[in-house]
Amino acid sequence: MKKLFHPRIPAEDLMKVRTQTDKLSVAASGDLMIEGCCAKDLLDKYGSPLYVVSEATLRENYRRVYRVFSELWPSAINVLYAIKANNNLAIRAIMNQEGAGGDCFGEGELHATFAGGADPAKVVLNGSNKSPSLLRKAVEMGVAVNIDAVDEIIFINQFSEELNRTARAKIRLKVYTEKYNAITSDYFGVSHLADYVKRVKWGFSLEAAEAVIQKMLDSPRIDFLGYHFHIGRSANDIRFTQIWAEMLGEMASALHRRTGFTPKVINIGGGWPRERDPESRSLELNPTPLEDYGTAACTNLLIKFKQAQLPIPELWLEPGRYIVGNAVLFLATVGAIKRDMGLTWINLDASTNNLMRIDTSQSAHHIFPATGMYREATEQTILVGETCADSVFSPGCPLPPVKRGEPIVILDAGMYAETSSTQFNGIPRPATVLVNGNEAEIIKERETVDDVFAKHRIPIRFR
Repeated sequence: MKKLFHPRIPAEDLMKVRTQTDKLSVAASGDLMIEGCCAKDLLDKYGSPLYVVSEATLRENYRRVYRVFSELWPSAINVLYAIKANNNLAIRAIMNQEGAGGDCFGEGELHATFAGGADPAKVVLNGSNKSPSLLRKAVEMGVAVNIDAVDEIIFINQFSEELNRTARAKIRLKVYTEKYNAITSDYFGVSHLADYVKRVKWGFSLEAAEAVIQKMLDSPRIDFLGYHFHIGRSANDIRFTQIWAEMLGEMASALHRRTGFTPKVINIGGGWPRERDPESRSLELNPTPLEDYGTAACTNLLIKFKQAQLPIPELWLEPGRYIVGNAVLFLATVGAIKRDMGLTWINLDASTNNLMRIDTSQSAHHIFPATGMYREATEQTILVGETCADSVFSPGCPLPPVKRGEPIVILDAGMYAETSSTQFNGIPRPATVLVNGNEAEIIKERETVDDVFAKHRIPIRFR
């Protein structure tokens, strides 16, 4: 076996990276516990691989976001769960119980949000290419539309007339500044962040927004709420938050001077980095807590609103990955083990199909054995999946001498894992269970091979 210079104890390593809302512990037996449930028992009962959701973590993450921003912002706030991060209907139902609004992109997410329960007054519809039928549905349902194309105003006016309703809408702003170039994006992999922001399809520049605002003000059937801004997870450098908040405040002030419009709502989107931050492409903990990002955003916005003598609008925000990221774990089982050329490959009965951002964005996840966690991790392994692609979960995962059949846990599988998962190589997607204390229940059934090919059709002439 290849010895590490500094052998490690997985149970101790887990404790070092555990965050305040994680419900993870290690039993005296060395088994990983998720709330009151043993990870190995969950695999035995529900099969492998398996997504596991901690209900307590999910609820605490939402409450933390709400608490942080409600304490910092002097007006009302609306925390809209960004269902793109994880569209499981049971998760949406929990968010509804907690009082969360919803951020939806397209008809599918609008359906999922209301299937899980939502208040239309606290839901927004996003998208750069909304179809007329989707806009009609939004007007009919009473959700707010974040407008990102001029012709959306025409359609919304038309449908508001037809339905005899007043539509609610904001416009999406492109908050551009060369100051972004002081920040290197660890996620987008660009050093000139300003050019990236300029080229992305989202939002209206200051000059374009001025013209759009006038169209909104000339539309009596539209309740023009204010502004929406979202770049997404770009960097965990807090200076980035400070810059965009300052510039967003300046842009809102400039638009007020040019148009006289006073926003009732300002929506600052999501993308809040977490303490364990796979998107940084590093296993290092992010030392900046949500409280500091919230302070940077709110303080800089409020300064600009007060300087412009503008009333403080409602604050809306759209966290997804922050709420659900560490609330979900991914469990898998060791299969074939191969040692050759001084290397060790540990195959799992899963693949990066199930955690696609490892492949697409080089996200870095903490990985541990889920049993025997007090054993010394003496071997540096390459942890791989079962597809014909490389499917590398970790190029250097320290593990004890594991055997076929042992369980492995991958942390932070809540965001963009299930919603981005694929069926490459015809592999069915895993089940999902929800843990609440020492109880667990299925919230998404495991696919079968028949499910993978259920929508395929062979023409009769080939039979």
